[in-house]
Formats: sequence, structure tokens, C-alpha cells
Amino acid sequence: MTQTDRVLIAGGGPIGTVTGLRLARHGIPVTVFDRLSKPAQDHRAATLQPSTLDLFEGLGLTGEILRQGLRSPVFQWRDRMTQEVVAEFDYRVLSNESMHPYVIQLEQHRTVHVALAAAEKVAEFTMVRPAEVVSVRQEADFVEAEVRMEDGSVEAHCGRYLIGCDGGRSIVRKAIRVSFEGFTWPERFNIIGVPFDFEAGMGFRLRNYCAHPDRWVSLMKVPGEDFRGLWRCLFPAKPEESDEEVMSDGWIQARFAECLPAGAPYEIVHRNMYAVHQRVAGRFRVGRILLAGDAAHLNNPIGGMGMNSGFQDGLNLADKLAQIWRGAEPDALLDRYDRQRRLTAIEYVQAQSIANKRTLEERDPEKRRHNLDDLRRVAGDPKQHHEFVRRSSLIAMLRSAEAIE
Repeated sequence: MTQTDRVLIAGGGPIGTVTGLRLARHGIPVTVFDRLSKPAQDHRAATLQPSTLDLFEGLGLTGEILRQGLRSPVFQWRDRMTQEVVAEFDYRVLSNESMHPYVIQLEQHRTVHVALAAAEKVAEFTMVRPAEVVSVRQEADFVEAEVRMEDGSVEAHCGRYLIGCDGGRSIVRKAIRVSFEGFTWPERFNIIGVPFDFEAGMGFRLRNYCAHPDRWVSLMKVPGEDFRGLWRCLFPAKPEESDEEVMSDGWIQARFAECLPAGAPYEIVHRNMYAVHQRVAGRFRVGRILLAGDAAHLNNPIGGMGMNSGFQDGLNLADKLAQIWRGAEPDALLDRYDRQRRLTAIEYVQAQSIANKRTLEERDPEKRRHNLDDLRRVAGDPKQHHEFVRRSSLIAMLRSAEAIE
């Protein structure tokens, strides 16, 4: 077996690690390069959908994730102006379609650690870190990545294929000159971690979306570093508010006082502000180089769809590469990967996450009333309730992608 006889992956976050694990389990040598010395604890993605938990069963990851995570079968939509619970949606309606009719709330870095622990037991899996892919090129029968090592030296690594899982600012995507069409939302998101228990005292579920025309908020509970529970409260920051202001104790406590007065002032464990994008790559494949996860598509986090759709990308692609390794014709399979994952990223993740945000922030009174009434109606109708949850869980996306030839 030559050095070229392997798959290279740029990016050792959740998608890169899980994709590498799947390839290695297929018996394919894989080398994953990550620029960080350990998985990032950036307090973003924390929701594992039923579709992901089902897919993870095939990798042997689900049991440990269930042990560490918080199980959430129900999520709420609320009207923050009236404090009314507008609608509750129950994943248990998916019992006939999923082995796991619930969401698991678990911090992204914990999911990465679970996947990495499993991958490191497979001989074909190699993780190299800290090591950053800084350029890529391809020829007819191989790809080459230049990788900057910790000491500043640059090494060349070759493989049959290369997968860019290196995030929204993907070096791989830029190197192959693929467009990243879409837009950036004018406001930034500030995620605040607090230990106050909103479930016990205020009737919230583990996942909640609270609509307001000016100051909406979403609330999610995660295990926290001590597994005692930590609430992530996501607030939008107005474009005219400076970064310094938005990150200040005063701004944060004012947001809590507006909509969650009980227990104020709140103990702040962490704060994390970032810009929010809605973008999809023009192509997910150029020759032997492919894109997955945030390198291929970005969306706002409302609904917990981004990381989960990225897992679908990586596992779909890994299984196709396994067929190619066994002699299948590559172009047809890899072009199908592009069609399956790009089309469904637009139809499901982009469409649903944009709709979720606009429902939360709608300012026009008539449209706002219509949106909330529509949620009530959907939640109250068994057939529509089922379809709404099926779409939210990304089961509908997974099945739709499988049907694309």
C-alpha cells in the first residue's frame, strides 16, 4: 500500500472525525489534519437529531452519546411578548421511523471526543494535529495537500481523494475556486451560558424558541463541564451595538431582565459572539476533491440542523468512497453525492433554518400573528405535527437525499 493509497481530510472537527472513522471502518486508510491541538470548545452546536443518532448506531457511537447527553423528546415555541407556550412538538411521533425519537443535547466537543476515541482504535485512522492544510492540488490520479506543521515546516501529503471539512472559511473550497453563495445576517449571535435552571422554575423544555419582534431568544440545556447542567441562551445583537457592548455584563444582564426576570442577575459561565451566515457552495465536488459540513454549507443555528446535516454529508460520502475503493466507477457516485447533498442542503437546512429565524423575529403584527397561529395549527394536527417533526429531525432530508439518483 503506497502513501497515495488513502483519503486525506482537512479539518478534524465533528464532521472530519466522524467521516474519517467511517472510512477507516471500511478499511480505507485515512489521514485527518486539524490545525488545533485538541477539539475546540467554542459553545456552538450541541444538538444531535434522531437521524444522527440512528446513523451513529452503525459506528457504535450512540451508546456513549446517550450516556453523556441530555435526552429531549419535546421542544417548545413561545411568544415572548405574552409568555405563552404557542406550540410543543414531540419527537416521539417518530417512534416508527427512528430508533431514537428524541434529541440528545451534548456539547460539540464531547461528541468529537466520543468519535475520536472510537477512531483511534482503528488502525486505518490517523489524526495529525496541530497541522493545517494550507494548499491543495490534484492530478488525474491523485491529490496533494501541503500541510503546515507545528514547527512551521510544510509537508506534502498525497492521497486518492481529499475531503474539505475545514469550516466556513475553508481553504480547500477556496483552492478549488468554488463559490459560496448566500448572505450574512446583519445581527450577530451571542450565546451565554448560565447555570440557572429554567426548566425547573419556569416551565421550559430542554429546547425552546421564544419569538419577539425585537429581542427574541432561544434556550437550550446542555450537560456542562461538570454534568450538572448549563443553559445556553442565544440572544441576537443589533447591528448598531458594538462588540464590546454586546459582550459586556450590562448588555447580557439587560437581555435576561427583559424576558427572563426570575433569578436575575444571572451567573455567567461563558459568552461567545459570532457572525451568522446562510451559504451553500456552488459545487460539493471538483474532481478528486470534495466538500462536507460547514465547508459546503452554513446556516443559522436555530433548529440544530447544521452539524447534523454535515454528519449526513460525511457518512454519505464515506460510503460512496468505499464502493469506489472496491472497484465502482467514481464519477457517477461522486456526482451523485454532489446532487444528493447540495440539493437537500438548500431544500431542507437553508429553507428551514431561515424560516425558523424569521418566525422568531417577525416585526409585522399581522404576519407575526399568522406565523404563530400557523405553529399552533401544525402542532394540533397529528399529520402536520408528524411531518413538521420529521423535517426538523432531518429524517425527511436523509430520505429525500437517498432518493436522488
